Amino acid sequence: MAKDLQKDLQELLTGGFLKVVKDNRGEYYCLTDNQQGNTAAYPLYDNEFRKELKKLYYNQFNEVLSVQEVQSAVEIIEIIGTDTTEEVEVCKRIFNNSYQYAYELNREEGTAVWIEDGEVSIEKTSGIIFRHAANYANQIEPNLKVQPEKLLDYMRKHFNLSSDREIKLLTLYLVTSLWGLRINHPILVLTGEKGSSKSSSFKKLEELIDPKSSELGSGIPRGSDGLEVRLYNGYFVTFDNLSSLSRKISDILAVAVTGGSFSKRALYRNADEIVLDLKAIVAVNGVSLVAKESDLLDRSVILTLKRIAPDKVLTEEELWAEFEKDRPKMLGACFNVLAAALNDMEEVQVRNKIRMADFHVACVKVGRVLGISEEEVSDILWENQKNINRRTLDEDVVALCVIELMQGRNKYVNSMSGLLIDLLDIADKNGMPSTVIPKTANHLRSRLDKTKSNLQSEYGITYHVKNIGTFKQITIKNLKKLAKVATEEDS
Repeated sequence: MAKDLQKDLQELLTGGFLKVVKDNRGEYYCLTDNQQGNTAAYPLYDNEFRKELKKLYYNQFNEVLSVQEVQSAVEIIEIIGTDTTEEVEVCKRIFNNSYQYAYELNREEGTAVWIEDGEVSIEKTSGIIFRHAANYANQIEPNLKVQPEKLLDYMRKHFNLSSDREIKLLTLYLVTSLWGLRINHPILVLTGEKGSSKSSSFKKLEELIDPKSSELGSGIPRGSDGLEVRLYNGYFVTFDNLSSLSRKISDILAVAVTGGSFSKRALYRNADEIVLDLKAIVAVNGVSLVAKESDLLDRSVILTLKRIAPDKVLTEEELWAEFEKDRPKMLGACFNVLAAALNDMEEVQVRNKIRMADFHVACVKVGRVLGISEEEVSDILWENQKNINRRTLDEDVVALCVIELMQGRNKYVNSMSGLLIDLLDIADKNGMPSTVIPKTANHLRSRLDKTKSNLQSEYGITYHVKNIGTFKQITIKNLKKLAKVATEEDS
């Protein structure tokens, strides 16, 4: 007997076996209930939904849908199911509306860490819709009896960073990573020589923040939109053991930090596009600094792992046995810190915040719970920012040439073309590759703009460009030298 797909799908929709809703961006999701009665959400055009639809249809009608029939079924659902006006919030791992917080622990059982009014517990959730990446894994149950002050001790035990201030910075980063995507999080960049446990440290962070069913070790996905899809699907997205990042990839990662969108062609259509919301917490690592574009570095936290001493080296089995023993306690401490920080209504007094201002405020609140003063938290964050400024300038030949140009100068005035000639001369004298210097004055202006804030923060070098007749004139000032001259004249 031939299938009547439209009739059967209408039965699934009206019978409550399948429900279509949309999120606040207008993206459609199909909701189904698992055997435990918990709701699972699948993007309408996602391959995971196609698998679930085949299973649902077989369970209900005892017939198998072919590939072509699944495609037809999705098109029918699009027609008869997407006239819904019901909007829902669909979350990746964490729900946080500023009053209530849920971290999904077990998708089958529907359990989550629940935080409300500073109290933390493990509860069955209802009315919150989570979506899951293909490699999603359940989280272990945290030990909520562990006190917040124990967290730093566990971090010192399991992460081999170069200083205690970096341990504190990583701890602030870890707890704020559990805050949810309501705030923007900087990209974590882990560096260190061989033997400094970069991959193991990454895996530990992943197990604490957003565990996966598949092994870490993936680099940047290949394909036209593989990176964007991974950022769309994941909450904590890691890229392990990289040697470099292209400018295009750096730009995509920078967008994912603050949130943006990417359109891709629907898999079952020739012309329609799907808009993917790119927002995730991102981490990368490598032997050297893999993030080199200034836009990405300005949105980064850079930490350096030190080489493990021979007498401290553990076998893989020993390392993970020790970590897994402590993981429930570390998670419990994290959520207790987070509960207190989320309930902290005291105003943050810091006037000078880093570029990621929401992250700065969240770190201050987490620091209060951990016994780290607002002043020390800000010092740690600004120290990281200064390190980023130095690294940004060290990686940019144009910036290095401008710094040398202003050595011994208070002020420099020239045309953009004249500046280009002077910078090429400096690069040649210092054995720098002139091929990385822009070939035109317009391109030079664009390159200067990329490190403008870094030059001012680190060296007090500013510039201004204005049109003079038919050419552009640039005035570069060394504010630190000018201030010194003014002080000497006053005295």
